[in-house]
Amino acid sequence: MPTLRIQMPNRSEVTHQLSGERITIGRAPDNTIQIANSAVSARHAELIAEDGHYRLRDLESTNLTFVDGAPVADFHLRQDCRIAFGTVECVFDPMDASLNEALMSREQLERDTAFLRAENANLRAALAAQQRRVDMLSSARLVTGRTDSTPSAAAQDALRAVASERNDLRHTVAGLRSEIANLTEELATANRERERLRQALAARHAEKTGDVRQSLPAPRVRAVPPMNGALIRPAPKPGALTSRDSASALTALDPNATQRLTPRLDAAWQPIADLLAPLRAALDRVSGVPDDDLSRMALMTHSTELMNLAADLADHPIARLSVSVEALLHELLAQPGAMHEAMTRTVAQALDLLARLVEPRQVERAKTLPPPTILAVDEDTTLLAETVMLLELAQLHPMACADAGAVLAEAAGRKLDLIMLDGDLSGPTAPALCTKLRADPTHRKTPIVFLTWNGAGGLAGGNDFLTKPVNPAELAVKAQTWSLRHQFGLL
Repeated sequence: MPTLRIQMPNRSEVTHQLSGERITIGRAPDNTIQIANSAVSARHAELIAEDGHYRLRDLESTNLTFVDGAPVADFHLRQDCRIAFGTVECVFDPMDASLNEALMSREQLERDTAFLRAENANLRAALAAQQRRVDMLSSARLVTGRTDSTPSAAAQDALRAVASERNDLRHTVAGLRSEIANLTEELATANRERERLRQALAARHAEKTGDVRQSLPAPRVRAVPPMNGALIRPAPKPGALTSRDSASALTALDPNATQRLTPRLDAAWQPIADLLAPLRAALDRVSGVPDDDLSRMALMTHSTELMNLAADLADHPIARLSVSVEALLHELLAQPGAMHEAMTRTVAQALDLLARLVEPRQVERAKTLPPPTILAVDEDTTLLAETVMLLELAQLHPMACADAGAVLAEAAGRKLDLIMLDGDLSGPTAPALCTKLRADPTHRKTPIVFLTWNGAGGLAGGNDFLTKPVNPAELAVKAQTWSLRHQFGLL
């Protein structure tokens, strides 16, 4: 009987034995096989029994259906293959392995066993006879002291050559093992040095906040997210209180302030809340002094810890943003000179948002949020397709529009959580289109992120910008940050 093994994102596996003329697959509970995952459409695909096999048909799903990595609309399943419904991986087996074994009868197994035993006995007898012949010829060569050109003599010479080569290889292997031991010792030394640096870093973090700030070099550049079309300008100095968010400002002065202002979270979320303050401080130090190795190591360590904590929280929106932030930081720290002002601003925006969302009320509210609705606008269809693909990889649900004149009609009466607008539109231009969108009360506070925008003269009604070619990791962080700000009403 055919089987379909579904590999869920939480690493569990569910096996379904397929039977019946029609089997429906999707996220909705009324399907024959339900896959509760946001990447799977409500009615994603179906299996139709046809001529002794199943025929796979995609039901115009959002994230497509793939067979062995290739998107399909209609495919005949006649052999083992890997099927993906969106990002959910499955393994299709046309016949159960246990049933395949049962197809062989006991009598056939006994006949095969007897044949193999007889053939094995014949081979053993032939080998013994050949060995006796070799021994006899070898004895004759020793008595006469003469060489011969018989096949057996040639075989003996070949065996001696192989033995000599084997000894050479053994010496080579011994040398390699010695080299591996030396490298292992060097690695252990490097790990001990790394642990020493981590302990030194922990000791520095254990000092009082004021003493630590006095010992650190002052940052030269401080990036902040642009808000409400304002010009991009440096952020306040570390520790400066602002009237917009007193809790966040107080946390900048005292990492323990948040714990006094808000109740403790459960065991899954409290470590993330405790980590955000030192992570933001490390980002500030690296943005001010990019060549400070100690600050870069602290930022790398904190970002890796953030990813490990968020990875255990499954498909939660805050967890997805945390993982995306770690991916962007890892990419920036791996490339010298990549930590420039625009990238730092993107990470800072995300961390500041996480600091506001990681509290009991917001964490619970995020569990019930629907997927964000995003509209991507670009007259270059190739770049538009690339943008949509990158947003889908970030588990967002974008809509595409290649006609600037149709944007207003596309957005009319529709709730959008983010609009990604190409800054080089020809007609109407991006500023003019942005003004018309803001005139609609539905989109008065909808975040608008420009693609290819130099920021000169303000953002013309937009909230932020990205430069082309777009960095995939930065696009994921930027899109998730602004869509979550809109969904939580933090604009």
